[in-house]
Parts: sequence; structure tokens; C-alpha cells
Amino acid sequence: MQTTQAAVPQAGVRADSRPSRTSPARLQGLAALGVYAAAWIGYCVRALVLHPGMPQLDQSSMDPNLFTWMLRWWPYAISHGLDPLRTSLIGVPAGFNLAWLTTVPPLALIVSPVTVLFGPVVSFNLLVVIAPPLAGWAAFVLCRRLTGRFWPALAGGAVYAFSAYEYNHSVPGHLDMTFSLLLPLMGYLTLLWHEGRIGRNAFIGLLTAGLLVQQFLFLETFADLTAMWAAGLVAGYLVARRSWRPEIARLSRYVGIAYLITFALSAPYLYYVVRNTPTGFVRTSPQNSALNLANMVVPRPSQTLGLSFLHQYSLSLASHFTVSESCYVGIPMLLLVVAAGVTTWSSRLTRFLVIMFVFAVLVSMGPDVQTGNLHELPLPWAELWKLPIARSAFPNRVMVFGFLALAVVLARWLASPAWQATWRWLLGVLAVAGILLDIAPIATATPTASAALPPFISTGLFRHYLTSGETVVVISTRGNAGLLWQAETDFYVRIAGGFVSQAISRHSDLPGPIQRLSDPSPAIYRQAAAFLRQAHVGAILVEGDKQVRWTGSLDHLGLRGQSVGGVIIFRVNRPAAATAAT
Repeated sequence: MQTTQAAVPQAGVRADSRPSRTSPARLQGLAALGVYAAAWIGYCVRALVLHPGMPQLDQSSMDPNLFTWMLRWWPYAISHGLDPLRTSLIGVPAGFNLAWLTTVPPLALIVSPVTVLFGPVVSFNLLVVIAPPLAGWAAFVLCRRLTGRFWPALAGGAVYAFSAYEYNHSVPGHLDMTFSLLLPLMGYLTLLWHEGRIGRNAFIGLLTAGLLVQQFLFLETFADLTAMWAAGLVAGYLVARRSWRPEIARLSRYVGIAYLITFALSAPYLYYVVRNTPTGFVRTSPQNSALNLANMVVPRPSQTLGLSFLHQYSLSLASHFTVSESCYVGIPMLLLVVAAGVTTWSSRLTRFLVIMFVFAVLVSMGPDVQTGNLHELPLPWAELWKLPIARSAFPNRVMVFGFLALAVVLARWLASPAWQATWRWLLGVLAVAGILLDIAPIATATPTASAALPPFISTGLFRHYLTSGETVVVISTRGNAGLLWQAETDFYVRIAGGFVSQAISRHSDLPGPIQRLSDPSPAIYRQAAAFLRQAHVGAILVEGDKQVRWTGSLDHLGLRGQSVGGVIIFRVNRPAAATAAT
């Protein structure tokens, strides 16, 4: 399909949008990637680069080490002929169904050579380091295609790469959400089709590939993407001139075909997911994960520039609306959207982008309007959030599409002649600065020695005190320490416990009878002893410098500890054969 420049509705594309010989687009893309990587590594994650084998991100929570475990699980399961969507190696004795978890198989398989050679912690840290720069690069590619200019596209990519959404999910290492590069790349793919650079079959094939990868990367984002595709096609059709609407209708058909192929290819997986809803699955409430409008303009408490009144208000928001922090936009960026809308409203692309941004915000608000600590006001479409799929969703996660719209709005604003250049760039710089204001280092430059794995694990001492395949309980204030150790030891032991999802594992990575030892009673001691026998637990391992306060309760079970390599070993059943040899 060939199109003329007139067919590109004020998209900002030059008559010859191909890169010039002096500044080829590919080199500019690499330069943009380098800028984003240098900024992200230099300011936020330098410690992960300097100490790649050390688990550092938010070790008090469960998620980082859960994702670390997933990176090792997929290559291990495939190489051992195991079902990758179910495991009996954790959650002993029942095991866990992994169909409803975000096990990130695309990432796990891509970095599997690194995982095998250097370990899953290195792979996890590597992915945390590269995710935001790659997202920014993808947004840059889209913005440059629309503007034909480097600096506006660089600013747009920065908004997407360093958005509150990307940053907030990088802190706990949510790889399923930080790898958001596919979303702008699908927009770029649509532009290539629109310009006639690729044909129908190539567009459908590449879009199908992107949809499949996104589906296996994170099913919720795939569902959100589907809703945004539908809304975008409708909005594009309504905004477009009458002569352009047949092209949008063709685009809708091609997108529909790509989705049909995607669902056909992934049907076995989706059937497995639907048929294997975990027992006791607890659904979340959309109200608990919705956008609070105040969070759009109030930065996190640590980034309030020393303003005490702002700090106190931010603290009050954080105490109730922590998840909403991923929706921070900043006042300058919101003013820029208004200015762009007012000064370039004649551009149909501007109208489309503003509509999509507003739509993303409205969806992110969930069933109610929340503004600061004020009472919630139900929205007219609140009942839609009670539908089977929607009632388990996190509305605030839709804001990733809002940030993508903001990135393109900013790039086009800086590239357009709609306003005096000095004022355009001043507001643009303030908007980017407002985005960057909200981020901070996510790992200390010099991590403490306690962040490292205990020598019992890192030096292989565990092989002398544990037998291969025996079941252990791991107790530590480090979140999901058992899964981390299992992944690092190549699944040498089985784990009784392990946190896989708040909806499945509740709030602890320990088996319930063991967790209840924190508030012991004679009945609880009996329950714990019965569990240890039922699950055939061979040992309880306590991370020495991260032991919980109630570790002494193990004495009441008749267990005695032996300190080895930073770990206290409480033998439960008969000693492992290897123990006698030492």
C-alpha cells in the first residue's frame, strides 16, 4: 500500500521522512538508547551493574526473588521435561499451579544463557537495568517517526522510560510490567503500514508476534492493550476525515485478524488458565488499585523538594494509595497537554492523543473518583468493574498507555511551530523535569554485605548438609528467601512454603503452621509438628543475620540449631547422609 503525504493527517512527518545521510534514524535510535541507559544506570541502578550477582532490590518484599525464581524455573522445567505451569518443588506438599502467575517465559527464555552461566540473580539484575532504557528507545522510535526530529523524540522517549509507572514497577523488579517496549513498537508498526513501508501480511504477522509475546509476558497488560486497541480504533475513526475512514476500517480488520490468529495459537494456554483457577483464589478489588487524582500531581514523599507541607500531604496519600504513585504525571506535563490541545487542536492527531490520554486516566480511576483523602464518588460505569475479568484487574496499570500518549504529545509539541520556540521548549523541559523529579536511586551504591547470599548457598556448603531432593523450610526476613536459594542452587531441594501471589499465598512465604509460630500456643506447636511430619520436612534453614524474632519457638519443637555458613540448620527428620560425612 502506498500513501501520499496528504494521507498522513498532520502527523508531523516531513515530506521525506527517511533519515538524512548526516543523521540516520538508526544511529539516532542507538544514541537515544545510550542516553536513557546512561541516565538510568548512573542515577538509579548503578549498584546493580557494580554488583550483578547480589540480590538487592527491595529484599523485604516477596516479588524480586519470585521473579528471580521464575527466570530459573522456565529453562529448568523445559530441560527436565516438567510442566512449566505447575510445580511440586515449592509449596510442598501440595505444590502450586502457576497458570495464573506472571511467570514471564519470554524473558526467562531470552536470558536463559545468562542464567545458566552466571545464575538467576545476574539475569534478574540485568533485566531490571535494561527494561526502562529499552522502553524509552521504543517510544523514541515512535516519536521520531511522527516528528522526524531527534530532540523532541528524545524528550518523548524520556517521559515514557522514566515515567512513574516504569519507575514504580522497577523498584520491586516487576519485570512483567517494566518491559513495556512492545506497546510503542505496535504504534510504530502501525505507522509503517500506514506509510506503505510494509504490506498487509507483514503487518498482521508482526502484530500477531507482538501480541503473542505480550500475552505470555503479562496477560493483564494484554487485556488492557486489547481494550486500548478497541478504543483507539473507534477514536481514530471518529476523529479522522471522511476520506481517511476506509483506511482505518482496513486497519481494524487487520488488527482483528491478528487477534484471531493470536487467540488460535494461544488457545491451549488460555484453556489451561481458565480450567485451572487455583483453589482459594482471592480476587482483588479494583478500588484498592485505582488512580487517586491527587497522585497525578503530588510526588512521592521522598521527592517533595524539602517542602514540609507537600511532604506531609504526600505521606498521607502514601499511607492509603501507594499503588497510585505509579500514576504521577506532574503539573508541568498536565499544563503542556492543555497547551498542546489549545494551540494544535486543529491537528487530528492531537485530538486523538488527548482523547486516548483522557480515556487512559478515566479507566485508571476504576469504579470511583478518588481525590486525595476525600470520599469516593462512584462513576457512571462503576458496574462494569464487576464483570469477571475487570473485577480482578488493577485499574492504575492502564496508565502505561497514558504515559505513551504523553510521550507523543510532548514530542509533537516540541516539534510543532504552534507556539514560540522558546516558550515551547521551556514548558517541555519543565514537563520532563517534573517526570524526573519523582524518581530516586532504587539500590544503594554500596550495598551492605548482608544483601549477599549466605556462604552456605553461594559456596556450595549446602551439598554437605542437605540431600538432593529433600524438603526444607527457609525462614528469613528476606522475602521469598526459599525461592531465591532454590533458584541459585538449581533446585537442589524442595521448599515447603514460598510466596507466589497474594491471591494464592496470602501474605507469607512460610507454610501457615510454621508462620503461626510467631504467636505460639500448645495447639499451634502441635499443628507445626504435624505439618513437618506430613510434608516430610528434613530441615528448617534460618538465615543467620535475617532470622525472625520467633525463631526461638523452634526449641519448643525439640529442634536444635547448627550454625553453618551464615545459616542455622535445624534438622527435623533423620540427619542427611551427607551430614555424617562432615
